[in-house]
Amino acid sequence: MRFTRLVPDWRKAVRIFTMLLCCTGGHAEMRIASLNIEKKYGPNELEKIGAQPDLRKADVLLLQEVVDGSQSHMASEIGAKLGLNAVFEPAFQLNAEFQEGLAILSRYPIGPAAVAPLASNKLHFHTRKRIVMAVTAQGPDGPVRIVNTHLDNRINRGAKREQLREIQQFLAGYDGPCILGGDFNSANFFWISHLVPIPGVQSLRAVTNQEMEPHGFTTPLGSGPGTEHFLGLKLDWIYLRGLTAQESGVTPITFSDHNSVWVTIR
Repeated sequence: MRFTRLVPDWRKAVRIFTMLLCCTGGHAEMRIASLNIEKKYGPNELEKIGAQPDLRKADVLLLQEVVDGSQSHMASEIGAKLGLNAVFEPAFQLNAEFQEGLAILSRYPIGPAAVAPLASNKLHFHTRKRIVMAVTAQGPDGPVRIVNTHLDNRINRGAKREQLREIQQFLAGYDGPCILGGDFNSANFFWISHLVPIPGVQSLRAVTNQEMEPHGFTTPLGSGPGTEHFLGLKLDWIYLRGLTAQESGVTPITFSDHNSVWVTIR
């Protein structure tokens, strides 16, 4: 199931006019945010998301753990609430009611999504199919490739490298400006049989940077608070290629088990 939810025409016209107005004054600012929304859905959760000031500022919003089914098309509902175009891609069937997947929301016009599966890891429980998705947005300074992903938890260095390298293979052939973000599950644990975490033995954050940097991807989010509430783990990242970060930060979120990360570029 794939769909794109476009906001009403008058909102689209205002957005395009604003984008063109920004471009006349030089390079326009773009704010990117990423958030794992923990499978939340329904009117109350939608109101909380819509009322969050930093999420409302986002020109591009990457969402993980997004559910879609007869009860809620959460990606398109958030898009309508925030005045953003939305594309959802399912990763797996969560239960009888919902698919779970990824969503990319954009204030700028976006094309259809490209999707690829990532290596599967048998984790004994909560084994998930992981994907990477990408769209091209017509940003204020030209096309930008926007990529969203959610990597496995409870895996070690080798399996993490494999999923990261598959993302780079997915991006092969696209040399323009690129934004890559999501939930990388980059806690610094070594996992015994995918069940028992041993802290401090390996740095999955370092592994992630080592796989990103040779392909021109860097992140300004090296310091600052954690992104997951439990233990203050730093799991969520935004990487840039061919773009320069002006500001970045972590926004506390009360309605999910993750905080939101954001980067402003110009």
